[in-house]
This record gives sequence, structure tokens and C-alpha cells, in this order.
Amino acid sequence: DVGDGGGGGRRATGVVDGAHDAAPRAMMCVFEGERRRRDVGDGGGGGRRATGVVDGAHDAAPRAMMCVFEGERRRRDVGDGGGGGGNDGSESESDESESEAYELRVGMAYGTRVVVAEWRGMDAVRVDDDDDDDDGEDDAMDSDDEYGGYSSSSSEDDIKRMKRRRERPLTPAKMIELKDDATPHTGIIRVFKVSDDGKWFITAGDDKMVKLWSTDSWTCARTVSMPKKVSAAAFTRDSKHYFCADKFGEVHSCAVDDRADPVLVLGHCSTIITDLECMAGGKTGYVLTGDRENKIRVSVMPKPEDRMRFPGSAPEIQSFCYAHTAHVSCVRKVVQKPKVLEEWTTKDTFISASADSYLRMWDAASGKETDPGAAIAFNNGTIVDVATRYEGSHVAVALEGRDTLGVVHLTQFRGVPKLFLVGWGPKWQHAPQSIKFDRQMLLFGVGLKTNDDGSTSAVLMREGKVLDGLEITLSADEAAGKSLTTCFTKKIMSEDQRNSRKKDRRDVKLKRKAEEQL
Repeated sequence: DVGDGGGGGRRATGVVDGAHDAAPRAMMCVFEGERRRRDVGDGGGGGRRATGVVDGAHDAAPRAMMCVFEGERRRRDVGDGGGGGGNDGSESESDESESEAYELRVGMAYGTRVVVAEWRGMDAVRVDDDDDDDDGEDDAMDSDDEYGGYSSSSSEDDIKRMKRRRERPLTPAKMIELKDDATPHTGIIRVFKVSDDGKWFITAGDDKMVKLWSTDSWTCARTVSMPKKVSAAAFTRDSKHYFCADKFGEVHSCAVDDRADPVLVLGHCSTIITDLECMAGGKTGYVLTGDRENKIRVSVMPKPEDRMRFPGSAPEIQSFCYAHTAHVSCVRKVVQKPKVLEEWTTKDTFISASADSYLRMWDAASGKETDPGAAIAFNNGTIVDVATRYEGSHVAVALEGRDTLGVVHLTQFRGVPKLFLVGWGPKWQHAPQSIKFDRQMLLFGVGLKTNDDGSTSAVLMREGKVLDGLEITLSADEAAGKSLTTCFTKKIMSEDQRNSRKKDRRDVKLKRKAEEQL
């Protein structure tokens, strides 16, 4: 449509000397159909501002969650329960097969219910170099296929040991009776966390109640009422306190051994906190809080004596982490071996995941990515959970609606910590919504299955296979709701629509009524 094609400073006037002088120009348009993704929503943002639960948490479908309660291990030759480096030679193996008494306690929360079950089994840990499968092939030959790459950096002895643990037979599940107080949960449970020492766990959710449970007696030790619906929570590393975040962006501190009222310790300005984690680092540790506005705040952990002393006094902000383009779905601390950390230039690292499908690794002290070029994009859907192994070598990534897990290796190049995508693990029977490694590096997860009558059941899986005995079933009405991605996406409204909504807010009505009375 331009005369001489932009030439030499000459002013363009469109069609010059009549249309017969202009050559025809080829033009195009792209007509894009609606994307058909299994995980709903806009697939992770594209710069669109993300929020928490819109129009109340009742819009969000209940999510299945789990915790692993690990008792003291009864082995003579292992200290950390991980076995990551195999036998260190401190004790020689006898000719007879050495075994340990294995106890597995797993809890699951779905809807308004919490259940805990116990399994027992015997784990033969002696490894024979000439021990082959029935088909004549060595155990290590097919372990990578079955284990989905989690053992890619392990020795052959470790691979054989891990395979035996994965296939270990368990006794039938024994249900553990939980003794609740007079105020059971009436709203959907959104938080289910266990303390590092394994002695306590908390449940919280839409009913604004935070319940502290003891794993010694399996009773509810205390119920705390919060001003807003609880969206995230975590125990401190010393297990003396627990922090609870609500949908208004405030974080309150509660003492485990004290019945004092919760104390406001920090907050995000008018935004929903989507996840909360406590990690080691600095002088006293860090508190990690991710929110709907795509950012992560790193706060200095208050000293134990200060966590309940100064209501409303926010701890020092160490850093902010900016890179995600959608709400932060989870933040996870990285627990690494001291020998490995000696080679890392960044010691205080953590991992974050977002609805933008990216997995990133951060330096908590500076708020910068350890290697921005190493961020991993899972273009297959929204990341809903991340599990880190205790010895710090691998990370499992669960995506919404996908029955295979992403496998990520934590490595370093010239001292710089990096994330490396190994591949995809084996297929699970149901798409997991929550995943956890135990200290023996076995991977557990909970997923949902739809029954013939339309109800939905949350089931527990070990390495992708369902463990019988632990199941929670909700009716079709109880399980109905939007996915987390949809609920964490902000509605686009005009100014008139926004003002109309404000008129119907409860606080505005109360203010108007008070003014009329005056």
C-alpha cells in the first residue's frame, strides 16, 4: 500500500498516482481455534494477571493431599535412611540376608475427611551381584525403565536395592483411628502438612479452622480459628511453631506447645498466598511465601523467642523472586548432601513451580535464579506439585491431569546449581495430585478415580501402583468444582462491573448501614 516501498526518506502516501501504479501485495491472517487442553484455563498465563480463589473457595473442587509419617528406622548400618550412597563400608555384610522391620504410615485428606493407615513389611537389603530376575536378566538392566530415570545417577547396588524396596510386599492396611475434638472440619481441607520431626501434623481449609494433631496419640491437640480461609501452612524446621497463611495474604504464627492466640508475623499486600515453606539458610533460616501475583517473598525466619512476641511486626525481607508469569503453585526447599554443597557456589537454594508450567531454581539470599537459562518449561500442563528426594539428587514433578511425572536432576556446572530434565517417569494408574518421597526414596502419590455411580475416590499409590486399604470417596456433588488453575485466574471485568461487585460486598454494606444509622 505504499508508493516506493519506504524509500529514501520520501513520505509515504498510500496509493501513488492512482491504484494502477501499485503492484499487488500478498497479505495473510491466522484464524486460531480454541486450545483444547486437558488441564483447563489459559494454560499458564501469557502475562495475564493471576489471582487466588475468585468469588470464594467454594468454586474450587476439593484436592486430594497426602503426608508420609515416618517412624524410627530399625537398621544397624544406615544413619540417614536414604541409602543414597550405598554401603559406606562401616559395617561388613554377613553371609546371611540382613533385614529391617519396615513401618509405613500415610495420611490422606480429601474433602472434609482425613484418614491415616499403617502398613508393615520386611525389606531385604543385602545385594548380591549375581542376583538375576527369573528371565535371566540382571535387576539393573530394566531398573531405569521401571523407575523412570530417578536412579540415573545411582550405582548398580543402589539400583538393585531401590528395585527391591519398590516391590516389597506389605501387610494389609490397618486403619488408625483419629480422635477429633468437638469442632470437626466442616469446609474443604486445603492444607495437610507434617512437621519435620514427624510428631505433629496440621489440617486447615475453607472453614477457617487450623487443627493441630499429635502422631503419638493421633488426637487433635488444638483447634485455632482464623479470620480468613486458610490457603497454606508449614511447620518451622525446629517443629516448635507453625505458620498459617490465609486468602487475605496474612501469615500468622502459632506455638505447638502453647495455647496462645495466633500472632500476625507477615503479609502480602491484598493477595492470596498460594504456598508456604520454611527452609534453612542465613543465620536463622527463611520463610518462603508464594502468591497469586506471580512472585515469591523470602523473609528472614524470626528467632524462636520472637515468633510470638511482636504482633504485626513483619520480619526482615531478604529478597523477592520475580520470573513466573502466573500464580506460584508450590515452593520446595532443596535438601542436599554437605559434600555436594561444597561444590555449589549457591548454598541456600529452593525450587518453585507455577501455573505458567515453569520449574525454576532460586538463590534465597539474592532472590535471583541460580541459572535463568536452566528453567524448565513443561508445556504439557499446569504444575500442581513437586517432590524432592532427601539426598537431593532428583525432583519429581506432577502436572494437572497427567498420569506420568516429570523427572528432573539437580546438578551443577562449574559450581552453578542447575536443573536438568531427565525425562518422564512410568505411567501411574491415576494422575497424582499430591506426591511425596519418603526417606527411603520411594515415591508416593494420591490421585482421583471416577466410580460407576459418579462419585470420586481419592486413592494412594506407591511408585504408580494403588495401595489397597486407604481410600476416601466423595459424591458427585461433593467433588464438583473448578480446577485450581481456573480458580486462580482473575476475571477480566469492566470498571462498571467492578463497582457493581463492590456494592454487594459485606464490608461495604455494613459501612453503609452504619452511616445510615448516624
